[in-house]
Amino acid sequence: MSTSPAVLSPNPNPNTNGWTVVDRSRRRNRSGSTSGDRRLSQPQPQTLASDPPTLDPTPWTPMDPIIDFSRSASILRKIQSTIDLLEKSKFYKRFISRLNGSGIRDGLVKIRVSESGLSLLPIRLVAYGIGSIELYPAPQLQLALITLLRRQLGADVASAEVFDPVMSATECHVVEQLGFKVVTTNEHGCRKVGPETPTLFFMPHCEAVLYNSLLRTNWHPTNLRRMVVIGNSFREYVRYVSEAGNCVGSVIIEKVARCVLESTKFAREVEVELELGREETELGLFQAFHDTCWHFFDVNDDSDLFKVNC
Repeated sequence: MSTSPAVLSPNPNPNTNGWTVVDRSRRRNRSGSTSGDRRLSQPQPQTLASDPPTLDPTPWTPMDPIIDFSRSASILRKIQSTIDLLEKSKFYKRFISRLNGSGIRDGLVKIRVSESGLSLLPIRLVAYGIGSIELYPAPQLQLALITLLRRQLGADVASAEVFDPVMSATECHVVEQLGFKVVTTNEHGCRKVGPETPTLFFMPHCEAVLYNSLLRTNWHPTNLRRMVVIGNSFREYVRYVSEAGNCVGSVIIEKVARCVLESTKFAREVEVELELGREETELGLFQAFHDTCWHFFDVNDDSDLFKVNC
């Protein structure tokens, strides 16, 4: 994470309120992709410069409500082509190899074990913050990966949902064509995980405040043990705060992402492997998946950590 001066700029997303931390040395667009020095692999914090908001779910419809079927067909062809390329890539082979390894596979089984211990519950997939799949390569790759992951998990998946307030009606139509349900409520990340609803949240390069909203909503051992998050490395936020001192970005993260920081005391991270080679460059994999990790929450019922007010 660069520790160069950060400034506050208005959040360009009309569906959210507040301010976004912008690192002048490395700009991010709403798609989640980045520009600048590719050696900088730490998650760039995009957070609200205030106390974490408590937001109620609100009904949502696309700002562009008309489906353009010609554009939809073009976008769908692009996504299908991206899925094909990704499936053949060395990156995806490493992803599947790690998925089938004991670290991730056992973690996914663990969140699905019923309270009786006699059966495995189906898992929900929820993708937040995909971005514009029409405009940017990184969201296209992220949607391709969650599509392939859903296929890989097969019958273990009960439902698969996608939400991003920037999506147009045309993009929503594409997502539905791929077999996902578009969430029609802006949950602001506050999806509750229950004892019968183990959930895998797919959130590459989301804002730190969104991760925090999700954790805060489920800030109890019973809930956290039923969920997995694929997203920015939470430990990198801790390292950023530690190394950046009292700069604006680190102070804001400490204020709005306390659950994220506290969770690293018990969360188990498994890195999504990237190699900085030709394939990553040509396919844009670095922008889409750098510093992405699986997060499993192995926490005891009697943990004192839950006395922390996030």
